[in-house]
Amino acid sequence: MANDVWDITKDLRIQYAKVVSGVTTWYDITADSYDVSIDRGILVEQQVFARPDIGTARISLEKSSLADFTVAPDYKSDMPFRIQYRPAPDTASGIWNNLFWGLIQNISMFYDVDAKKLKITITANDLIKVLLNMQLPSFSISTGSLGFRGAMNALATACNSVDSRAYFSQAGTPGLGGATIQWANSWVDTAVSEILNQFLDAELGWLWCEMGSSNLYLTRLDIDNLQATAWSTSRGTVSNIHSSSTLHYCMDHVELNYDSDQLVNDVKVTETVSTPASDKKATNSTSTSTYGVQTQEFSITMNPGTSPYTAMSDWASAVVNAADPKQIRSVSCPALRRDGKTSNVVTHDIAYPLQVEFTDGTNTIQQTQLITRIKHQISADHWEVTLDLWRGI
Repeated sequence: MANDVWDITKDLRIQYAKVVSGVTTWYDITADSYDVSIDRGILVEQQVFARPDIGTARISLEKSSLADFTVAPDYKSDMPFRIQYRPAPDTASGIWNNLFWGLIQNISMFYDVDAKKLKITITANDLIKVLLNMQLPSFSISTGSLGFRGAMNALATACNSVDSRAYFSQAGTPGLGGATIQWANSWVDTAVSEILNQFLDAELGWLWCEMGSSNLYLTRLDIDNLQATAWSTSRGTVSNIHSSSTLHYCMDHVELNYDSDQLVNDVKVTETVSTPASDKKATNSTSTSTYGVQTQEFSITMNPGTSPYTAMSDWASAVVNAADPKQIRSVSCPALRRDGKTSNVVTHDIAYPLQVEFTDGTNTIQQTQLITRIKHQISADHWEVTLDLWRGI
């Protein structure tokens, strides 16, 4: 009888790949037991800047055989590596979905004499590491590539010419341009991370590695569109209110947080190249009246245009208008439903507008926030998913 109940011993696979003559072949890493930890997404700095961050996977294996120790294992550092699960093992046994895709970083082993087991730990990084660790010998932007999307696409092409694994593309609406313009500029022997931070900080954009093998970015307009997503019963919702819907995910934990130090409702933004006349200020008067004044100064690099420098004003307004110290910072929920099937919560990736609903029996909070980080803890006993959230710019 087909019931699609998920079993870690059969429906989770850990694989490495060999590339021979341009052909990629994947191989399973088998073991007596598995313990998997995944942490990937973006870092939010100063509650404003969304910085790309290297995702990691850590897999602890136990084997009765010493073969991987006595003979060098077939898998090694810098090999392609992925973690996959089978969402419907009975009705669609050939379909495997990615949870993580990257490159092996480190392998460590030791033999537990008491347990008579070879214990192996494999650490892998997603492809953001290739991108952020890259040094470009030269790169320039000029007329035709000064808008955020044009500058990002030009940078992606330059990275691709050095290492195709570092390539990135727009995840949002195809052709939807950015909100900012860069100065024409040239860089020599410069870390890609430095250039990326300049572009992303000015745009208030996002960049991350998705569950597959692609690095993706969003413009400010992409993010605005996602944050404007209306509450709907057809969207994924983490809640502590019972529902039989497959788009309802049972809440194990919620982090409700009020911290006035994480609030920015009075902003001054300075442009690094132009005259002080382009510096702008913005204040969220409703927020300052409710929570008090929380002032912060920022420095960004972009072409502010001509007076009255609306691009700078728009940047400052975007920051203060997002000011809200009362946020749901994260939620946790089981990846397996009560019937043993995988929950749809594991299908959502970074920037998904997740609905969160929480009630204490009298007061109910409903918020739609974007996913910034995804963490998995998978063992023989349990599979837990933690989603960090942000009501961003």
